[in-house]
This record gives sequence, structure tokens and C-alpha cells, in this order.
Amino acid sequence: MSKSASAASSRSLTTLTVALGVAWGIVALLFFLLFSSPGVDGEQPGWFLVGITILEAGAFAVSSMLCFRNWRSSQIVSGRGVWLWIGLGLLSYTLGNLLFFLWGTVWGLDPAVSLGDFFYILSYIFLAGGMLQAVLPRRLNLEPPQWLIVAGLGLGGVLIAYFVNYQVVGPSPTAEAAPPVVQLVQTVAPQQTPLPAEGAAPVVPALEEEPNTAPAWVLPLDQRLEPFQSAVGLLYVVADCILLVIAATLLVAFWGGRFSQSWKLIAIAAFCLYIADMFFAYSVNVGTYQEGSLWEVFWTFSAIFFGLGAVVEHAISTQSRRSTRRRRA
Repeated sequence: MSKSASAASSRSLTTLTVALGVAWGIVALLFFLLFSSPGVDGEQPGWFLVGITILEAGAFAVSSMLCFRNWRSSQIVSGRGVWLWIGLGLLSYTLGNLLFFLWGTVWGLDPAVSLGDFFYILSYIFLAGGMLQAVLPRRLNLEPPQWLIVAGLGLGGVLIAYFVNYQVVGPSPTAEAAPPVVQLVQTVAPQQTPLPAEGAAPVVPALEEEPNTAPAWVLPLDQRLEPFQSAVGLLYVVADCILLVIAATLLVAFWGGRFSQSWKLIAIAAFCLYIADMFFAYSVNVGTYQEGSLWEVFWTFSAIFFGLGAVVEHAISTQSRRSTRRRRA
């Protein structure tokens, strides 16, 4: 194959990959828009939870593979280590998603803190490390207005994170849980149990618990992780704020020039991750969180933008090297 044919094939593959990424995002958005409304029982059907897990975890898995492709290439301009760290971050997020799905949907445990959180936190560390490696080797000669933009975005992000995590408090769960119990006793007991003798204590029918299908090692681990819920929440707040500041710096530092396109996409990916995390924190604190809400599509968007950033970086790097060789010839 000639060099021109190889270059045309590479451009076609890049265009196809970008088109697939955009299509994946549209399908995810339509899936949430059409099917995210809960059923008559107020719960999401199992097939819907499986669908959003496939869309989200699949996007993170494919994007991590694209980052690893950049890591394996010797032509990447930003450095191979950058994409190794980002790829590990996306892969960790994929594992976190799968464990979160198993913990809450398959095994029926409280996913407030699960083994998936270990991989989620690990993903933030890898993502922040990779993005910092892209910024730190370059001399940032930002103008004062640019520093003000970074500081403003960072301060705004910290204030929003503090508000939704520590200032928004929903109604007490005890107060909400009391009325249904009273209603259950009044409506079910007369139909299923005989009337108690005069003076005897009323008999309350016991609720049947669904059998737990979790492996034996999961239950004790779930109990040991439960006390760390507050600490894990604090780690997410800190990680989200750090990622937001790094993303703002990337957006300003790489605003112009040919090689800025990939890092604009990476910055947008970090913003999407931040938006989804803030919606999650808000809905959990006000007690309205339900898995499969429309705003969760931002997690899928984040994965897609990370992947698109990797694709654009690979295309620009390989095409740039070919152009340099032609000029030297």
C-alpha cells in the first residue's frame, strides 16, 4: 500500500471512529429520553438498568482502549505516559461501573459504598495524573484574564460542590418511612390473619425478604465498607474539584492551535463528569435519587468525549509526522 493510500485509510478510520462515537452519544441520549421514566411501581425495569450499564461501561471501556492505542504509538505528540494514565483511569471507571451494577442491581445491596467506589476513586487519581502530565511539562504563560477564568471556574466549581454535598439536606428518612408501615398494618392484617382475641397483642405479619444472591465474601465486605461512606463522599468532592480546575487549565492553555482540539475534548469530558457527579450528589442528599435518571447520560458523554479526544490526538499526531517528513524530503 502506498503512503497516500495509507494516509487516506487512516483518515477514513478516524472519521468512522468519530462518527461511531457521536452515534453512541445520540443512542444513549435517546435511550434515556424514551425509557428513563419509572414504571407504575416507581421502579426502573431491569432491562433498562442493564441497557444504561452497557452504554456507559461500554463507552468507558472502548475509550480506554483508544487511549491505550495512543500509549502504544511512538508518534503521539503529548507523550505516551499521558494516555497510559488516562486509559488506566477510564478502565478503572469501567470496573467501578460493573461492580456498582453488581452491588446494587444484581445482589440487591446498598451501593452507598461498594467495592466499585475503590475503582471510581482510583480512576480520578489516574485521570488527574494523566491530565497533569499534559499540562505541567509545558510552560504556562497565561495572561491575567486567563488566570482569572481558571480561578473563577475553579472557585465556582468548589462552591457548587460544597453546596450540593453539605448544604442541601433532604427530609428525614425516618419521617418518610413511617406512614407506609402504618398503612401496611391496617390494610393487610385484617385480610391475612384472624382477629386476635380480646386483650391479646396484635399480630403483625412479617414481610418476606428476597433471598440474597451475593457471594459469601461480599456481605462481610459490604458491612466493613459501610462506615466509610462519609470519607468516600469527601474524596469524591475533592477529586471533582481537582479535575474541574485541571480541565479549566487545559481549556485555557490549549485554546488555540492545531493540537488544542484533543485537549478541548478532554476538558469537556471532565466537565461532563463533574456535572453528572454534582447531580448525583444533589439527588442523593435530597433523597430523590433513582438509578437511571436522565442526567446520568452525562457520565456516558464524559466517556465518549475522552475517547474522541484520544482519536483526534492520534490522528493529528500521525498526520503531523507525515507532513514533517514530506517537508524534509
